Amino acid sequence: MSRFVIPKRPGIAAGSTEPPDSFRGRLVKYVPAEIVAIYTSVVGGVISSKPDAHVAPWIALGLIVAFLLGTFAYFWFKAPPGVVRNAQLIASPVAFLALAYPIAAPLLGSCFIGWVAIVGQGIAALFAWIIVPEEKPAAAAPATFAAAPPPTPVAPPAGPTQG
Repeated sequence: MSRFVIPKRPGIAAGSTEPPDSFRGRLVKYVPAEIVAIYTSVVGGVISSKPDAHVAPWIALGLIVAFLLGTFAYFWFKAPPGVVRNAQLIASPVAFLALAYPIAAPLLGSCFIGWVAIVGQGIAALFAWIIVPEEKPAAAAPATFAAAPPPTPVAPPAGPTQG
């Protein structure tokens, strides 16, 4: 099973070894689990150090921004080019934000709003439902016919000249 979304493929490519991902498959693959795991560890470490309540929301914001940029970079360099990369670059950062915000709730304190977390996760699921990468058939090259080369001019035979 691929780490990245399997797109719909037309024609002969449709019979490939892996079928295109369903909604459930896209939902799972759009979540950047590797990045969320590291982010969760870092946030847990920061929480255990008990930062000042006035500074903690700024730390949370900085971590969210840093890991969001890391999500973009990860999918830019790792995802296969084309429709799969484009889909991952849109949906995966949204999924990261939907998970990162509630994970950072202890750092955010009174800045955390529960219904925003729920709406964010709903938006991430909506993106997984809407963004279905589909490879388009390659445009066939127009048929070209080789034209006959132009005739070469024939020089008159050399001979005695009258004059």
